[in-house]
Amino acid sequence: MPAHPLDGTTICALSTPPGRGGVAVVRVSGSQAWPIVDRLCAGRLEGATPGRAALRTLFDGDAELDEALLLPFRGPRSFTGEDIVECHIHGSPYIAQRLMECLVDAGCRAALPGEFTQRAFLHGKRDLAQAEAIGDLIDADHAGAHRLALQQLGGGFSQEINAFREALIEYAALMELELDFGEEDVEFADRKGYRRHVTGLLDRISELLDGFSTGRAIAEGVPVAILGAPNRGKSTLLNALLREERAIVSETPGTTRDTLEETLTLEGIRFRFIDTAGLRDTTDDIEAEGIRRAWAKAASARFILYLLDARDLASESGRQAAEGEIRVAAQALERAAARSGEPQGVLLALVNKTDLCAEPEGWNPEGAAEVLAISAEERKGLDLLERRLARDYRSALTEERILVTNLRHREALQRTREALQRALDGLEAGLSGDLLAVDHREALEQLGRITGAVTPDDLLGHIFSNFCIGK
Repeated sequence: MPAHPLDGTTICALSTPPGRGGVAVVRVSGSQAWPIVDRLCAGRLEGATPGRAALRTLFDGDAELDEALLLPFRGPRSFTGEDIVECHIHGSPYIAQRLMECLVDAGCRAALPGEFTQRAFLHGKRDLAQAEAIGDLIDADHAGAHRLALQQLGGGFSQEINAFREALIEYAALMELELDFGEEDVEFADRKGYRRHVTGLLDRISELLDGFSTGRAIAEGVPVAILGAPNRGKSTLLNALLREERAIVSETPGTTRDTLEETLTLEGIRFRFIDTAGLRDTTDDIEAEGIRRAWAKAASARFILYLLDARDLASESGRQAAEGEIRVAAQALERAAARSGEPQGVLLALVNKTDLCAEPEGWNPEGAAEVLAISAEERKGLDLLERRLARDYRSALTEERILVTNLRHREALQRTREALQRALDGLEAGLSGDLLAVDHREALEQLGRITGAVTPDDLLGHIFSNFCIGK
């Protein structure tokens, strides 16, 4: 992918998935888009009205190729900011392929992945964060991811980042002015105001970073690990949630030796349920590896469903043993979160098999966020479990809250926070303006990388190369 593909060429690409269908769309963008398509429809495009569809016959030399609906736009009032013609043709693979060949023969160049969106960015039609949201919107396969992509495409996140930069630029200008008068020992930037402003920015950036794990989980699917000793009903629970026999259920302990992952959408939010090996002491190397993987999945999950057998809780000794299990699990998850720096998952104690024995009333083991009574075999209590899982993420989507989902944005915000913290520490230490300006400029650069105000060539190439061709 060239860093700046505004080389005067006109590009073309099939913008709909390849294959047979009712309609296919071939998109043409560039200064010669209208003249090139005009030649293919025997001079009948130039009189068309921008933004209004025109029914025209496309020719392959002297032979008729297809009757197409042409949708022309004049730059800058187009997606890319250039002249564009969209050719809506019949969805024959032959017609689409032959039209592309005719366009290339007439002077077009086949577009590279993401080149249409990259041109939109370079012409100022979208900033970089919004351009990336277009890719997220195309990839969205459930309501939660769709909602987050639309939110970012709308520009709310970009507006906040731009507001950060504008405020910092004002102070940067004053600090640079101090450098010009370094020998006179004057201060143009109000140090108290600067401290107050940077502290506020640090608080807001921390809020955005704290929301990353939630936003990322919604976009990719919220991971839910199902844990517990053998024969507690973990695989039965997975099958009951999926409403299909996906996991093998057996009376023999240790049947599940590896993790099994399936997805389920609850209230528009994608969840990734992970069935794991039963937790117990074992000398079997394969089973031991399965248990190790179970703990690893639990450590990275947003929810941990720890299954218990209602019959074991009927006695005082059984309840004490169960409390010990929950306590050990909670401590292991806490240690894993401390090592990774990621938020600790919510541990829910599920008392299963309540069709065989009633749940103990008022039982609330230390370490569990909540206790839910279910019968996976009879699907009792699963509606309450599903609502509990969806609750936190449903509220995150309905609130007017900006959620960061892009790892690149997160890294830039982290570096911004680090630079601003160094500047604040330097201010407290009484450093001069020229030293404060170094960290201040670093913060500005990192914020600029998010929206594209600062765009290293390799960054653009990496981002847009991941887009599909035709977008």
